[in-house]
Amino acid sequence: MTKRPVIGSAHEALDRMFDQIGRAHGPNGSPSEGMLVAVGFLNIARSTLYRQMDPDQPGEFAFAHACQLAERYGCTEGAAYLAACAGGFFVPAPPEGDAAVQLTAEAMRETSEAAAKIFASAAIDSEGGVEITPAEARAALPDVRDALMAMSSLYARLSAKANGVR
Repeated sequence: MTKRPVIGSAHEALDRMFDQIGRAHGPNGSPSEGMLVAVGFLNIARSTLYRQMDPDQPGEFAFAHACQLAERYGCTEGAAYLAACAGGFFVPAPPEGDAAVQLTAEAMRETSEAAAKIFASAAIDSEGGVEITPAEARAALPDVRDALMAMSSLYARLSAKANGVR
């Protein structure tokens, strides 16, 4: 692709997706090989893909093609973009071999640590008394983030299992 897409755009997310495919599945592991891998898999002409990836040209890259590439090559860039558009964030499923029970234990540990920090911040003898101060809130945020990430990983793994994915 000759023209770099606008940062934060759907075209940029697709560009990053092709880079991810090239790094992981290109013959030489180069990001620039991603589009070539994709045209071979999707069985479309290279010129068609380049035209679809040019934001100034009519026609768009098919959502179904993005889904096929994500499923075949495990690329997460499109999912991350869609999650951000919907006001959320994307957490990829844990690698194979991680058991749901192990993820549950991790989620419970992280959640407990976050809750303990918040309760300690709301104790009568804490810095702000029963009111959580901005400093206490800032200190708790990393623990809450870790709890959310652990719970998201558990959710992703259980969703995959519910849909028959090992």
